[in-house]
This record gives sequence, C-alpha cells and structure tokens, in this order.
Amino acid sequence: MKIGIMGAMPEEVSGIVGQLETLRMHRIGGRRYLEGTWNGIDLVVVFSRWGKVAASVTATVLLSRFDVDGIFFIGVAGAADPTLRLGDVVVATDLLQHDMDASAIPLFSKFEIPLLGRSRFPSDASWMSASLAAANHFIKGDFEAWVSDEVRTSLGVGNPRVVAGLIATGDRFVTDAAFLRDLRKALPDLRCVEMEGAAVAQTCFEFAVPFTVVRIISDRGDDGAPVDFQNFVSKVASRMSLGIASSFTKTMFERVDSDA
Repeated sequence: MKIGIMGAMPEEVSGIVGQLETLRMHRIGGRRYLEGTWNGIDLVVVFSRWGKVAASVTATVLLSRFDVDGIFFIGVAGAADPTLRLGDVVVATDLLQHDMDASAIPLFSKFEIPLLGRSRFPSDASWMSASLAAANHFIKGDFEAWVSDEVRTSLGVGNPRVVAGLIATGDRFVTDAAFLRDLRKALPDLRCVEMEGAAVAQTCFEFAVPFTVVRIISDRGDDGAPVDFQNFVSKVASRMSLGIASSFTKTMFERVDSDA
C-alpha cells in the first residue's frame, strides 16, 4: 500500500517528513513530493499550499504520478459547530465546497458541483474509521506528553475530543461570525470550515480512490481567528498532526498485514 499525505502548511507535515526512511525527493509543479516509508507503509508526503486549486493540483499529482492508493489530509480548521473548542479533532464524514453556487442556473442547487450531480463527497468508511481510531488513540494516550502543560495553558487548550462530521471548504480564511451563522443555518450538521478538504475529496472521487480528512480546530472562525493562529499551529497542531498520522499509518499497516 502507498498512501499520499497532504497538509496545507509546512508545519502540518514537516514532522512526518522527519520520520521517513529511504527518503527520496521529487520536484513537480513547484512542490516537493517526499517519498519514503514509515511504520511499514510506503508514503508520499507533500506540503500542498493553501486553497482549493493548490490542493486539487497536489492531489492529482499524487494520484497520477505516484499512483497512491488513497490520500490522508491533515491540518487545521475553524470551528463552525459552537460546541467545538481549540484542539478538538474533526474527522470528515463528508465534505462540500461552501463557495460553490451555480444555483442562478435552475439546473443546479446551492453547493452542487455541476455535472457531478452532488454537493457532498463522503469519506471512505474504512479510512474514516482508521482516522477516528488514530485520533482517539493519540488524544487518550499521547497528547499530554506531546503537548506540554505550559503550551496548553498559554493557548487555552483543554482536553481535546474527537468528533466526526461535515467539513466545508472554500477559498476564504473565515473570520466572520455572521458568515458562519448563515452557513450553519444552511448546513445544520456542519462541524468546521477550511480551505482544501473538499477539493481533495472531489479529486479522489473522480479518480475513484479513498481519502480521509482530519482537521484540528485552531480557531472559532470569528474576528479572533488570526490571534495566536501561527503559535497554535507551530506548538500544538504540528505535534498533533505528527501523532495522529503516526497512529493512522500504524493502523493501516496492521490492516494490510492482517490481509496478507
């Protein structure tokens, strides 16, 4: 099995790159695709950059040039669900593009992708269950050791929980509470918002390969969103991304090994 691992910020994947064995680097389209093994699984790890176009281009290269069997995307997101707190983990059940709206044409409903006849892209059930297991394993077993009390206190991170649900993607870093309220009215089951996941999901859907998207809540999507964002990413999310990815690859290796 070969898995593509993506993150939209260097901090989200740099720790993973540091764990790769037999590291090989490929430069394609201005990105570095880093190929190696970790926890018995062949990986290609890449910093995709922000936004839907960047994510889709990167995912397409992973699928077409490296022939990965699926994609694991990990990174941060803004909470849309008011019960979520800093450090909570959301594993996508499905994803949609919140800025896709061709409804001025009677053929399409809001959020629907023209010609695909759908607005939501469901995660692969098996990969989603592996992500949920990995996130819970890290939070319950390693989180307190990997993220110090001092860091958690300074950034207001409590005891994270892991949830599953809808993730919405758009080319906008959301800092508008009113925008989020309106989006939640349209999508009552919405958990969080980000800028890449649904693009990866659509790409994988069109290539008929599995994917999973894991998001760590970095802010509440309001006017306080930029405050301490980079601090949280570098001191908390980077550690959580590494820990969850480690658990995920171990889980996937165990599955492959048991099927052998």
